[in-house]
Amino acid sequence: MKKVSLDTWIQLIGMLGILVGLVFVGLEMRQSQTIAIGGQIQARNDAIMDFFSSPLDGNETALLLFDRGMTSYEPKNDSERIVFSQIQRVRAASLQNAWQQYELGLINSDTFEYSKRRILAMYDTCGIRPIVTSRATNDFLQFLKSNSEVQC
Repeated sequence: MKKVSLDTWIQLIGMLGILVGLVFVGLEMRQSQTIAIGGQIQARNDAIMDFFSSPLDGNETALLLFDRGMTSYEPKNDSERIVFSQIQRVRAASLQNAWQQYELGLINSDTFEYSKRRILAMYDTCGIRPIVTSRATNDFLQFLKSNSEVQC
């Protein structure tokens, strides 16, 4: 059996240290990329929500509809129907954003559970479902379909 010199052991330990360091840097880069993607998704969804919510600013009908509830309410006229639909678009975009952040691992499951219940309540309301599906990405739509128990 050949005796290994101290220099060889030091080189081996040094190479292992470099390897571990590279793995760590790779994991950090992956985490940074996930956070950057989450930021892009958030910014895009914020822009969509701003676009849909801007016509609601100062709208008295919107305030009345908020007081009456958002999923079980039936609009009484065209004006209420338009405002109601717009509010649902904003809500759907917000809840899809929560799902996207959850899928990236940026929201924990306990926090997401509340949003999940809200979006499924919207999706399970047949009168609102077309509004939700018109704003849903394919992945989000698959999530909704697989978690819903209501056929419309």
